[in-house]
Amino acid sequence: MKSSFIKRAAAALLALGCVALAGPTQAAQDEPVTVGFTVYAMSGWVSSGKEGVEAVAKANNVDLRWASANGSVASQVAQVKQFIAQNVDAIIIDPVDSSALGPQIKEAKSRGIEVIGTNVKIFPPGAQYLTSYVGPNDVLAGENETKALVKKLDGKGNVVILKGPLGQSATIDRTQGIENVLEKHPDIKVLAQRPGNWKRAEGYNITASWLSRYGTKIDGIISENDDMAVGAIRAMRQRRITDIPVVGVDGIKAGLKNVASGRQLMTNLQDAPLQLGMALQVAVNAVHGEAVPQKIMIDMPVVTEDNADKYLKQMYENRQQFLKNLPELIKKNLASGHYGRQ
Repeated sequence: MKSSFIKRAAAALLALGCVALAGPTQAAQDEPVTVGFTVYAMSGWVSSGKEGVEAVAKANNVDLRWASANGSVASQVAQVKQFIAQNVDAIIIDPVDSSALGPQIKEAKSRGIEVIGTNVKIFPPGAQYLTSYVGPNDVLAGENETKALVKKLDGKGNVVILKGPLGQSATIDRTQGIENVLEKHPDIKVLAQRPGNWKRAEGYNITASWLSRYGTKIDGIISENDDMAVGAIRAMRQRRITDIPVVGVDGIKAGLKNVASGRQLMTNLQDAPLQLGMALQVAVNAVHGEAVPQKIMIDMPVVTEDNADKYLKQMYENRQQFLKNLPELIKKNLASGHYGRQ
């Protein structure tokens, strides 16, 4: 059993004045679990995921302490240190930089605090001290979006690539997926690629500069997330350009709407409430002394104009019902091993 769970069980035993295991174990599990949750920034995707985290926290009697690093490694280091000083039971990290938090994760582990990585991978040396990692299959997502664009372009043309923040595993893996496909299609040329840091404003500004520089030479845009794709589409619409296909990842509300309307060719649904909520459930299970998977990789459904309305209804039009059912869905998915089931 985990040290934090042992501490809770011992306290329950003393409070009840007995030694029977079943009663104190349940009493220990009824005690609030304190979890610090730090995210790289409050992007559209993270903001959506926070609602799922809050639903799971409510269902599990979690004292949730949420913090956003706003893209700053220094801020996230300080947040993790603060959680350690508060002696929380678990820390969940959606990192700004995959390589930046090794010493802090090691310290948390040494103090008996469960540490869960999510969404963006944590690289060594921090990775070896993680209790678990819960995240998306980003290589597959990059492959999916590039295959769709290549098919749309009949295997030839010029593309530009909006990338995520340099150093994040999501950027590295999605870029790898993109390159895996492009290597098989030499008639697709990359005119330019730049990090837009997952932000709509940067997606807009970068695309606007590319349109000024390359004009009609651009045949397609590969965006590594939907927020940047939204910015790219806005830059094109201001110039009355509607014939350059854009692909993305995440399935945020704006992205799904763009796909449903035909403004965006496709996206991959990275269900933020499901994924971040599952990270919290794994943390709670670990604190309670349950065995948890060391790695949970979630495949993302491909969303096209044909099925975008279905996901819009599930994720947003019927959102309160979705969030209400989410804690039970996550528990079922963890039990079955079908982690991405909607």
